[in-house]
Amino acid sequence: MIDAMKPTLDRVGRLDVVIAAAAGMLGLLSMMTQPAGARQPSVLATAMFVAVAVPLLWRRAAPLGALAGTGAVVLVHAALFGDLVRCGLVLPLAFVLVFAAGARLDRQRSMVGLVLALGIGLTVSLTDGPEGARLDALAYVAPVMVAVWLAGRLVRSRGQLVGELEVRTSELRQARDERARLEVADDRARLSAELDELLQRRLAELARLADGGARGAFDGDAQIATQTLAQIERESRQTLEQMRALVGVLRSDEADAPMAPQPTLTHLEALLMRAKGARARLNVEGRPRALPAAVELSAYRVVEHLLDALEDAADVKVRVRFGEDEIELTVTGPARRRGEAAIERARERARLHSGTLQATTHGGRAEAVVSLPILATV
Repeated sequence: MIDAMKPTLDRVGRLDVVIAAAAGMLGLLSMMTQPAGARQPSVLATAMFVAVAVPLLWRRAAPLGALAGTGAVVLVHAALFGDLVRCGLVLPLAFVLVFAAGARLDRQRSMVGLVLALGIGLTVSLTDGPEGARLDALAYVAPVMVAVWLAGRLVRSRGQLVGELEVRTSELRQARDERARLEVADDRARLSAELDELLQRRLAELARLADGGARGAFDGDAQIATQTLAQIERESRQTLEQMRALVGVLRSDEADAPMAPQPTLTHLEALLMRAKGARARLNVEGRPRALPAAVELSAYRVVEHLLDALEDAADVKVRVRFGEDEIELTVTGPARRRGEAAIERARERARLHSGTLQATTHGGRAEAVVSLPILATV
């Protein structure tokens, strides 16, 4: 029996140990307080009776083994020591173990447990107490044992029902998530179709505008060509923004790339205030106008890099001059130590548009002048 219980020893919890110890103490007290006139137990009888509580350790892990162990101890004790009173401890233990068998085992094995529990009850009834009261005790013990076993079976059935409901709930949740995923995939497919339609329509409009501007240029009407190019630029910006909106929706949920519009020169004042404070100054000269998107983005990034090369001070100045065929950016302020890397990043950005950057430092104050062609990138 003990060898069969060893694989389940790791499932014995602290509560099982506490219950078994308490039952052992109750058994010891029961042996030491036998009724008046009854035969007093020996030390060996007391020690063996205390051992009846040991199988309680496996009441959850191995109910059948615990019932068999309890029954074996009771039989040996009755055979060796006669009609000592044992029912005060053995019957409650049998009730606990038969409930565990009903609640934790399948129907066939739980019925075996019920038979073992009835056997324990029969042994106690036939060996304890006066001769005439033994059958009456058996008539009381058997129905109670069956009732406790049925209560355990009811608990098991309810537990199985709860488990099935949890499985069904998990399946429904997975089905719901799959349906939501399919709906998202369907929406993305629809948005992809809309993006394709938008591109075809916008490119056709731009081609038509370009054709009209070319005819104006061939006819020698520079004003028509200029207006057409400006309209192409506006339509291109609008198309780009619409594409960004659609592509932003098509991004996966985990994507953390920003979906805000690309910064332009109109955002320089906010950049300057955010980077260097409200006392930094921005001056705009020439004829401000909308530039090609690539030029505006690069101009913004160049100023951003150059501000990183300056200390946070009130005398930081940014000057933007709009020329006919170029835009000139001048950034001045107190030089920051190890600001060369930021200047190099600005220079690389300027080179992308065939621009130039000249940086000088005098008396702790740095000045960078950047020139970006406009017509070369149209």
